Amino acid sequence: MRRWLGLWLAAAFCAAALADEIRHNDVLYLDEVGMRPIPLKARFGTQITFSRGASAVLGSLRLGQMVRLIGYAEKRYYVEKPIALGTVRGWVDADALEPLTLEQRAVLDQQCERARTIKPAIARHEVLIGMTQPEVIAAVGQPQEKSGSRTAQGDEETWGFVTYRYEPYTQSTMVNGYYVTQTLNRKVVAGGREIVFRNGVVTTIRAKEGGTQAQEMPLPIAVPVPVIIPQPIIPHKPGGKAPSPPAKGAVGTPKGGTPKTPGIITFQGKKQPATHGETPTTTP
Repeated sequence: MRRWLGLWLAAAFCAAALADEIRHNDVLYLDEVGMRPIPLKARFGTQITFSRGASAVLGSLRLGQMVRLIGYAEKRYYVEKPIALGTVRGWVDADALEPLTLEQRAVLDQQCERARTIKPAIARHEVLIGMTQPEVIAAVGQPQEKSGSRTAQGDEETWGFVTYRYEPYTQSTMVNGYYVTQTLNRKVVAGGREIVFRNGVVTTIRAKEGGTQAQEMPLPIAVPVPVIIPQPIIPHKPGGKAPSPPAKGAVGTPKGGTPKTPGIITFQGKKQPATHGETPTTTP
């Protein structure tokens, strides 16, 4: 009996791993938008399935058991449930779980609307105002240059992206008494763009041609800034020490009631040197 139980758990783990690799375009995955899983309680007994079509049962969910919402869709939720040997992930009917609060549902619906704009832009390798840093990396990759500053409005960071082109040129050399002309390709800077983040969100996009100074681009499409769902307060364990309230004046508004304006501190990040590759072709 234990042997069959072990085989079933192993199969469940494999199926859960495969389920984790499948990403549906119409599902909002909370980790993709920087949100934490939302704990929900089962309203009645149901099954956790491998697919959205309620096939390949991975486990059961009893009344009152807790799961964590990690994928938000219209009728079925993608959840994870801790088990003895780890975590199982699968799909559950939304009606089988306690309803989300109005605030949680409003934020999730906003994120779904935002994803309808963000995902196609990432597929087109396009950067939009309001994107987060992970979304920019998913669209255009890692920057070649970085610099940052701290102002009263928040932390600002500028990413520089450089584009190159190859220019052919010829070079003649003497080989065994004969002149040999080589056609080489020189890698030169063709242009690029600068993307400015404030508090981790794109606020400005500048374009530059060759070695010229970056200029403001025409106002692109802006997407809503992601909003994080407030998490419920977890009560302290019985017998444990309750969290003490913050002391007056420790953090936040200083004495006098007026927050101080921090000074501006600017620092410059290191620039990564560009590589120059040449591909020779020989013409006799």
